[in-house]
Amino acid sequence: MIKNYFTVAIRTLVRNRLYTVLNVAGLTFGLTCFLLIGLYLFDELTFDQQYTNANRIYRVVEHMNVKGEETTIAAASFKLAEVSKQSIPEVENTTRMSRIGRANLVDPQNPVNFQETVTIADQNFLEIFDFSLISGDKRTALKEPNSIVINEELAMRLFGSTQVLGKQLQWSYLDTPHRITGVLKNHPKNSSFTFNSLISENTNSDDFKETAATDWSSNGFSVYALLRNGAKPETTAAKMTSMVLANFKPEKGTRLHFSLQALTDMHLHSENIVDGARNSNVEAMPQGNLGYVRMFSFVSVFVLFIAGINYMNLSTARASNRAKEIGVRKSIGAVRRNLVYQFLLEAILITSLAFVLAVLLLNLLLPPFNNFVEKQLSFDLSTNYRVWLLAVGATFLIGLISGSYPALLLSGFKPVALLKGMKINQGGSLGLRKGLVVFQFTVSIVLIIGTIVLYRQVKFMNNTNLGFNKDLLVVIDVNTGKAREASEAIKAEMAAIPAVKSVSLTSRVPGEWKMYQRVKVNAQGNRTESQVAYFFGADKDFLGTFDIKLAQGRNFDNPSDSTSVLLNETAARLLNITDPAGQFVEIPFASSNGGDFEAVNVNGTPFKAKVVGIVKDFHFQSLREKIAPLVLGYNQNPVHVIDYYTAKIESGNIPATLEKLKAVLVRADGDEPFEYHFLDEQLARFYMEDSRRQTLMIWTALAAIFIACLGLFGLATYSAEQRVKEIGIRKVLGASSFSLATLLSKDFLKLVLISNVIAFPVAWWSVNQWLQEYAYHVNLEWWVFALAAALAIVIAALTVSYQSVKASLVNPLENLKGD
Repeated sequence: MIKNYFTVAIRTLVRNRLYTVLNVAGLTFGLTCFLLIGLYLFDELTFDQQYTNANRIYRVVEHMNVKGEETTIAAASFKLAEVSKQSIPEVENTTRMSRIGRANLVDPQNPVNFQETVTIADQNFLEIFDFSLISGDKRTALKEPNSIVINEELAMRLFGSTQVLGKQLQWSYLDTPHRITGVLKNHPKNSSFTFNSLISENTNSDDFKETAATDWSSNGFSVYALLRNGAKPETTAAKMTSMVLANFKPEKGTRLHFSLQALTDMHLHSENIVDGARNSNVEAMPQGNLGYVRMFSFVSVFVLFIAGINYMNLSTARASNRAKEIGVRKSIGAVRRNLVYQFLLEAILITSLAFVLAVLLLNLLLPPFNNFVEKQLSFDLSTNYRVWLLAVGATFLIGLISGSYPALLLSGFKPVALLKGMKINQGGSLGLRKGLVVFQFTVSIVLIIGTIVLYRQVKFMNNTNLGFNKDLLVVIDVNTGKAREASEAIKAEMAAIPAVKSVSLTSRVPGEWKMYQRVKVNAQGNRTESQVAYFFGADKDFLGTFDIKLAQGRNFDNPSDSTSVLLNETAARLLNITDPAGQFVEIPFASSNGGDFEAVNVNGTPFKAKVVGIVKDFHFQSLREKIAPLVLGYNQNPVHVIDYYTAKIESGNIPATLEKLKAVLVRADGDEPFEYHFLDEQLARFYMEDSRRQTLMIWTALAAIFIACLGLFGLATYSAEQRVKEIGIRKVLGASSFSLATLLSKDFLKLVLISNVIAFPVAWWSVNQWLQEYAYHVNLEWWVFALAAALAIVIAALTVSYQSVKASLVNPLENLKGD
């Protein structure tokens, strides 16, 4: 019986080659899109799940409210980590890590400078996070002072081999070399950890140990807690809060509490957490976006469903062609169950063939796709079994769903009615097909509108006026003390290069990839109401180099301005300063790296600064954020030392200009690596993930439209076949080819128009929800909907018109011939 099912199914599919090809093509594209997006989403959803105890590891998050100003930071104090495992029963163990900037790291036997992030961890780190070691013992690798663990990428870069246990490495800021005690395998791409080396915390100086012994208030450590089985994170966090507050009293007006964030939530749930998406590398790991994960999950399912709808539509549309076959089989004894099995087997055969083709196509697309999304996705025998179960299960399910209605419909009629030529395609069957076509195009139109708006938003973010000129600005890192001490001489030498128009010294730049310093600032005569603002140092050439406009007052002038500041318009409004003349502000506290505020003293008193000017607001952060209050201090200020040279250069022969800038830096300090980036490229990195998602949306929308059009083409073909005699009679009676083509097309175009009516409110709501992520965004214009509607109608018309015109041009005598 099973063999007979297969034989009949294969004969049917071969006999109806056009419809088989249309169904297989639609399902292949639908499955390919589903699998490609599915792999991407699985990678996003399984971030940080590679550790044995991942479901019991939590990150300590500090929440601080200072007079209504809320700060959430993924960090805590030394003592919280140290004492929690001793005094809180729910805590099985804790570990802490910190990073203290960047420095040169060399192999003393072959001294080539590599600028690396300095990351420090305690000896529990490699036990709680069971990273795979190529060599070394994770229990002791970080136990001894002057020990360092590196990953295989860094080992290959420094030594050309991973067999480096026991070798020495030298940090430029330390006198004592470090012994390599372990080599880690490279982190998988879906890990929040990006460090390539770890120094034993026991290496720290006696001063550090003395300070740490009483440190209940800082947040200079990323702290992770391994909870016992059954422990509740909310209860544990409350005990941590009580423990800290029993040993440290925040200043008046400050509220403090802690929470525990699951390790597996860090990637997708760290929005608005300072340092939330970065763990041990200055280069931030791109933070995931739960909204996009949900959106693409729905889109992938809908695209696959659209492909299934095609099969269902074409099968029910062609039901009449199989009426006599079904009638004969029923009259000779076939029961309904046998016919249902037959039609379901045909559907599963088609989806299975489509699955095989989709896997082949997927593996062709994965290499360029991985390069594009910077992941390591694969679909082979090494792929996680859950992905295979999902892929095979989805294929089988879509086969059952898409084949179920035709199977139940065709097998339910009486044999006598079928043998008399009963018309199947009427009533409910026809209404269902129309409804499914409407659904297909509704989804496609929503995707078109979403793609257009996403494209406009990304373009807006990349091209909007930021309040400064970002073009041809080379930002050069200051990494060593020598380069910082000789900064004015280096700046003058750089400015003397003919192709360099100007050079500025700053502690931060707009579009900063490090964290901005925050300060508490008081207006003159008001010490009780501190306001929180961002702060960075700049010299007198900052405004000119970045082309930032001065609204009132004057610019910095000379070194005597070390006690002067500029305010942006937002800060001036916050402090109620309308005219800078004679105005002073006091900056008593500053917070580095998003941590606690610490006192800023100049000769034993809070830093008091003269306001000399107000600058026009400019976007120094992402367009997702509203322009915040900003205080610009002269680069010799007591709050924040310089960290960058920014050179405005001419557009001609840029490589030669970069070489000259590098030569200046090397002459000042031979150990100083020439690290630079163009500011416009750095600003674009803010929106790199948006650009990627835009491209994914475009291709997904095209796939959905293509699949919908395959189905529409098949239905139009069948409709033309069913109406050949009607067309012949109309032509004999004088109907023109144009009127016949219009007649055959209008029913389908009506369905597309209905799809537009349904899609518009759905798209309007969805897109508006998404745009709320951005403080500055495009408006949702009426023409976007008009354009999407026009595209859908034109695409549908072109799809249907080929068969309509073809049918209308056939000689009417051919159409009127008997069967």
